[in-house]
Amino acid sequence: MVTAPVTARQYGVLAYPLILSSILTPLLGVTDTIVIGQTGDAAAIGGIALGAVFFNTIYWLFGFLKVSTTGFSAQASVQQDETALQFALYRPVLLGLMIGLILLLCRSPLTSAGLYLLATPASLLPDVNTYIDYRIYGAPFVLIGYAVLGWLIGQGQVKRALMIQIVSNLINIALDVVFVIGLDYGVAGVAAASLVAEIGTVLLALTFIVRQLVFKPAYWQLLFHLQDYRKFFMVNADLFIRTIFLLLVIGWFTRTGASFGPDMLAVNAILLQMQYVIAYWFGGLGSTTTILVGRARGHDDNASYQQSVRLTRQFGLASIVLIMVLLFLCQQPFLRLFSADSELLLVASVYYNWILIFPLTGGFAMLYEGVFAGRTEGKPVRNSMIQGFITFAVLLLSVNWIGNHGVWLAFIGFGLVRSGSLHLAERRTQKKHPPAHA
Repeated sequence: MVTAPVTARQYGVLAYPLILSSILTPLLGVTDTIVIGQTGDAAAIGGIALGAVFFNTIYWLFGFLKVSTTGFSAQASVQQDETALQFALYRPVLLGLMIGLILLLCRSPLTSAGLYLLATPASLLPDVNTYIDYRIYGAPFVLIGYAVLGWLIGQGQVKRALMIQIVSNLINIALDVVFVIGLDYGVAGVAAASLVAEIGTVLLALTFIVRQLVFKPAYWQLLFHLQDYRKFFMVNADLFIRTIFLLLVIGWFTRTGASFGPDMLAVNAILLQMQYVIAYWFGGLGSTTTILVGRARGHDDNASYQQSVRLTRQFGLASIVLIMVLLFLCQQPFLRLFSADSELLLVASVYYNWILIFPLTGGFAMLYEGVFAGRTEGKPVRNSMIQGFITFAVLLLSVNWIGNHGVWLAFIGFGLVRSGSLHLAERRTQKKHPPAHA
């Protein structure tokens, strides 16, 4: 079936709310860091910054619950297959609940491993532990929320997904101010605010989708039919492996930077928070592409597929230019959001240029991940991550000569190789297995 290819205007109308929706995801951790940063408590700033990196990294590990759900939901919606559409939600929700409960049960060894990988200084341990102890109870809600938001986005219900995340972040910001500024609960207050916001996200999402849900008696048997999970797991296994290597990169990055002292650890953590926001911006564009590519695959429409990929590149390039200009013009205001410590900001300024070029080197990797998510193909994404990891490991040797700059050089090289690898993989995939014309 051939449909009219999407226009640039249609892509933009879909993309802008998805970008906003996406960057709201890491803003819980960013908001926590910003609010506590205004207190001037260096230990609390470092503790929450590390705690936020811990959770952003853990949840990124299971981000496939949102990415793949978006692809399956988009394909099922255009095929008008009610059972497939319902199970595009039920399966990842069940998996999210199970994974979240496992994280809770394993919170002690998980925390110990995270603190080791992050090379947490003894002076920051009390604050980091407090932050993790509160927020870890939000794990099942975060992962279920990923599945629900991915399902809504795959159907094109972007406004609902955006509204859910806006309300969640407003709750977090309001409670941060009340608990930290008003009641002086410090790190515990910041973590509790995020936990309430994470629970609120799921409760609000369920109120939006409950009328769209259908659960027939026969679904119980299908829900636990392992064979039906095969394609879901095949796609997600590759994405899971991909994220394992991403976790190794972030952990190695943080640990190596920490070897240069607690100030450098805090600086790298702050800059990583900025990197997460930028990454999720491109993730929003990637989600747009996932929807459009998923629909094209559902219709077996090659023209729509080609146009979706072209528009992804065009909007991606425009985003790279826009973000780099904003980063260049607003360096000091952006940095001051995270800390009132002038000495810490001075050190951060030395390494800021690495964040400035991050969109150029790593942006397209996240856009192409959206393409392959829409195609429900995970192998190219997995392979690009392994290639990027090898590049990171080799370039990290430069720390022996250029110190912490070598850590960022390795990270930038990691993103550049991933972008190049996925671009080439998409070109090869088009030639070998293009979506067929009807």
